[in-house]
Amino acid sequence: MRNCTCHLAVGAPRRPPTPGRGAPTAPECTGPDTRQLDRGCGRSGVAATAGNYAYFYLYVPAGTTGLTITAAGGTGNADLYYSGSDWATTGSSTARSTGGGNAETLTVSNPHAGYHYVSLYGQQSFGGVSVSTSY
Repeated sequence: MRNCTCHLAVGAPRRPPTPGRGAPTAPECTGPDTRQLDRGCGRSGVAATAGNYAYFYLYVPAGTTGLTITAAGGTGNADLYYSGSDWATTGSSTARSTGGGNAETLTVSNPHAGYHYVSLYGQQSFGGVSVSTSY
C-alpha cells in the first residue's frame, strides 16, 4: 500500500473565467522583448492611448497552414491590424479587424515563413487587453 498526500478543496467550486472578459486566451509569452509573440502564447495588460499603437511581431516557420491572431478583454476600443511584410498600421496592413470593443480575431491562410507584424490601434484609449497567436 502506498502513502498519498491528498489536497482537498473545500467550499464552492470556482468557475473558470469567461472568455472575452479579461480571461487569458493563452499562456504569457516568455521572451524578453515584450513585443514578441510566439506559437500558442500571448501578451496581457496591453494598453495605448487613442490614436496610438501597441506593436508586436512573430516568426512563423515554413509549412504553417494557418495563423490566428486574437485580441480580447480589457477596456476601451483596440482595433487589430496585421501585415506579413512590415509594421502593421491603419494605412499599411494586409488584414484588419475593427469591430467595437476589444474582441478581435484575424486568420491568415498559408502565411509565408518569416516575420509577421501585428498591432493594436487605439480607436479609443484601451487597457488590459490580451493579444495571442496560434498556428
